[in-house]
Amino acid sequence: MGKMKILVIGASGLLAGPVIRKLDEKGFELRLFSRTVNPSMFINDYDIIRGDLFNPDDLERVMSGCDGVHISISTTDDVRAVALITEMAKKKGVKLISLISGCTVSESNRWFKFIDDKLKTEKMIIESGIPWFIFRPTWFFESLGMFVRNGKASVPGHQTALYHWVAAEDLGRMVANAYNTKGSENSICYVYGPEKYGMKELIEKYCKRLYPEIKTVSETPIFFLRLFSFITGNRNLKFAASLFSYFEKVREPEIAEADLARLGKPEIDFNTWINSKC
Repeated sequence: MGKMKILVIGASGLLAGPVIRKLDEKGFELRLFSRTVNPSMFINDYDIIRGDLFNPDDLERVMSGCDGVHISISTTDDVRAVALITEMAKKKGVKLISLISGCTVSESNRWFKFIDDKLKTEKMIIESGIPWFIFRPTWFFESLGMFVRNGKASVPGHQTALYHWVAAEDLGRMVANAYNTKGSENSICYVYGPEKYGMKELIEKYCKRLYPEIKTVSETPIFFLRLFSFITGNRNLKFAASLFSYFEKVREPEIAEADLARLGKPEIDFNTWINSKC
């Protein structure tokens, strides 16, 4: 496909950093965009622009001169955000666009609004007329820290499913391979790690290495989270209660090995990942 100038939207997010590093390693020219992105977040120098993706002037300015657009966002209105991005990408002649979605995004799960919104954003990308990649990752090792607060570790709800937990670095490698591999466009790519763990099991392993003082991982009932979010008016807690209630019901889909390996199958297991944090 040759080298391109790629705009990373949501560049200050947790999953953007590894993508930026891997695209940089492949020799792509990068422009980074978000409301909070700044040079201190990165070792190398990049073309960094701060702005609001809901501001058409900011979006037009930042997309000018870019060949590719990688979307790594999490907003309260992803549907409107992706609609604005795709329309501007068409206007600016963008040649390739990619989106981070989720592994359980499907028609059968769109009863949950979060998934319905994700599916809508995927369809906008697919129907944009621009060559595209959609990445559907499972749970990331990098999210394990959110289960530890104030010297305690807990899992929202009773989570029994097993997941192929994956390192964000492996996602970054797959995104970079996508932009560097001609002929692989217009693909939905699942991002699964090499091992399966239950949520509570992996949090216990995580705490054993990084927080040995925490001896047990508790389960917080969903109804308690809903009640507390109602009393406090905490929207983030309300969403978390809904999200983990959803994951009590929905499982990670089974994907054929050949489909998982099209852009380079993730190889980083938990021990390798946690050793890099110690």
